[in-house]
Amino acid sequence: MTDPATVEPLEELTALWAPGSAVLCVGAGDQEVESVATWHVSPAGDPTGAWIYPASEVFCSQDAARRALSFLERRAIAAVHPQNLQEWLDRLTTTAKVDAEDGWWKRQLFSPVDAFRETARRRQQYIVTVEAARKNSKTITPLEWTHDLPDDAEVQDFASLQRIARISSAPGTPVVSEILPIARTLRWLVSIWAETEQVKNRRRYVRAEHGDPEALPPQWLDAVQSASTNRLPL
Repeated sequence: MTDPATVEPLEELTALWAPGSAVLCVGAGDQEVESVATWHVSPAGDPTGAWIYPASEVFCSQDAARRALSFLERRAIAAVHPQNLQEWLDRLTTTAKVDAEDGWWKRQLFSPVDAFRETARRRQQYIVTVEAARKNSKTITPLEWTHDLPDDAEVQDFASLQRIARISSAPGTPVVSEILPIARTLRWLVSIWAETEQVKNRRRYVRAEHGDPEALPPQWLDAVQSASTNRLPL
């Protein structure tokens, strides 16, 4: 397991008012009891809460399902296994008897894999801009990153992203071993995105070419902002 990149948070990131993001997993908990786990991650990538309940309660009790949904509403939701995730959300919504449109969560979903791809793409764009500027000024230095991203990395799924982030499985019950590395990977993604966008604060010509720093990768930021206004009638 590795620590997240150490990068000063962007001013724009710390100023972003939003509840943040959530991770939802279902798997074996204590004594092999099937459990529902929810982890919260702040917009800055910090862990801010964790809950684990027996699935027999959450998927069978209206009150328990509503409580579980209260941990997810108004938060972007990491779609690591999209099909399973949407099945769980559908079951929770049905059990909770919530008067909400079908698939209310869709605008709140984001893909960590896509967030990584957007970050890598941004870095390449900034490198191109800096190299073009260097042709006209010998005083401009190449970009250097605290945490390099491999140029040839093919990130097709979350497992390959986790390998690039060098985040190993966590000890604990199976559901904790699955959900905790996801939360840590989200924190790593926030860090490398912040490092990428900080280039705009240090090099005015990069900011002039690509705009002001953004708090999170575009798809993730859209999910956070969409979720922040989506309150369920619980």
